[in-house]
Amino acid sequence: MSFWERIKTGLEEGLETLSEKSVEWSKLVKLKWERRSIQKETLLEMVDLGGKVYELHIQKKHEQLVEQSREKIKNLTTLKKQLEDKDVEIQELTDKIDKSQVKGLKKDLEMGDGTIEQIVISEGSQLIDKKLMDIRFPKYVLVGTIVRGENILIPDGQTMFKNGDRVTLLGKKSDVEEVIKKLGQ
Repeated sequence: MSFWERIKTGLEEGLETLSEKSVEWSKLVKLKWERRSIQKETLLEMVDLGGKVYELHIQKKHEQLVEQSREKIKNLTTLKKQLEDKDVEIQELTDKIDKSQVKGLKKDLEMGDGTIEQIVISEGSQLIDKKLMDIRFPKYVLVGTIVRGENILIPDGQTMFKNGDRVTLLGKKSDVEEVIKKLGQ
């Protein structure tokens, strides 16, 4: 394939990828907008409920208070379910977008004899509780994010590995493989 054919192919693939991503991003924006609308509706229902409860309590209309509160709570329960469903949709689409971006990065790295890998620090690793600044990694390896429990850490020199950490490594393939061995995989 000639130089110009490679450029043409790259541009065509790039446009297709850009088009696919813009559709996914548009869907994500729409879902977040819908979620925000549900949140606003929930807030209005809660304010309305509070107002009704206060008004009926002051008027000592306890039977009406129970009846109207029951209806408002039913509405709030429905809204809560809608919000939970919307959160699931948003998370699934976000995961899909993230995976596609990681695949693109992985493909780019592989073209230059690089890789991106995620590993879990095992219990027997010699590096547990050592600061990153005290660990000698090969020149062409970067430590990316560290997922610890439900937290995502952006490491610096003071960060220490803990048992069970999920660590993202990127760099030259042979150097990343060397670090994976070091971390106890």
